[in-house]
Amino acid sequence: GPTEDPQDNDNGGTLLDLFGKDDPNDVFTFQIKHNNNSDAASTKTKTIRLSGFKLDSDEVDRSTGVTIWAAAPRLAHYLQDHAESTCKGKSVLELGAGLGLCGITAYYLGAYMTMTDGDTHSLQKMRENVRQNCSSSSSGGDGDDNDDNAMMSASNNTLDCRQLLWGSPHMEKYLKVHGQSDTILGADVIYTETSIKPLFDTVACLLKPDGQFILSRVNKWNGVENEVVIEAAKAQKLYCTRPSEGIFVFRWNGVEESGGG
Repeated sequence: GPTEDPQDNDNGGTLLDLFGKDDPNDVFTFQIKHNNNSDAASTKTKTIRLSGFKLDSDEVDRSTGVTIWAAAPRLAHYLQDHAESTCKGKSVLELGAGLGLCGITAYYLGAYMTMTDGDTHSLQKMRENVRQNCSSSSSGGDGDDNDDNAMMSASNNTLDCRQLLWGSPHMEKYLKVHGQSDTILGADVIYTETSIKPLFDTVACLLKPDGQFILSRVNKWNGVENEVVIEAAKAQKLYCTRPSEGIFVFRWNGVEESGGG
């Protein structure tokens, strides 16, 4: 076959695509440590393989959720370090779940997990990754919206993939069927300043009174500063602590953890 370097795509990749050399597909591999008992000796390591697209591919230009951004592994690490307080035995909702790293991680950490995305391409990839990584008991086909790929693990926690657009009327419809969650997750889900209000409206609608919204931010898309995000949360009476670099934890007024700022 042809031997040119596949990186050589200054012409926008058009010609190379004709010869099938510049494959946009990618597989992202992560290892997570999980433990369904309190006994540290029974900690298991699970390798998660997510299929998606390379960062510089046209697919990612069209649909940002079909690759892995740096905020997702960071959030996955945070969840593993705080599994008891964030995931274990809790109802967890992920917004803008993309390829599904954080949601699948939370599932293995014992969460009753619902992964959501507004984008149909991302959802398709997410469901594929759930099938590949959590195949204990899949039910429902691709378009089967009643079962929507519900999974159940050995410890009876569940994993579900659903479409959820932020703001009204979508969040109220979702609330009616699924109720509120103990933990809400989001990794690099703020692309524009106009997306902040619908995001926090949705969090405010779907978060339990003693719940927490854990946001991981690495990319400041379109120059949206952290302060703008924190102020928008305050407008919903959600107050922020920053336990580690790039991790923002929002709780209702009065249930702030000490030591944050």
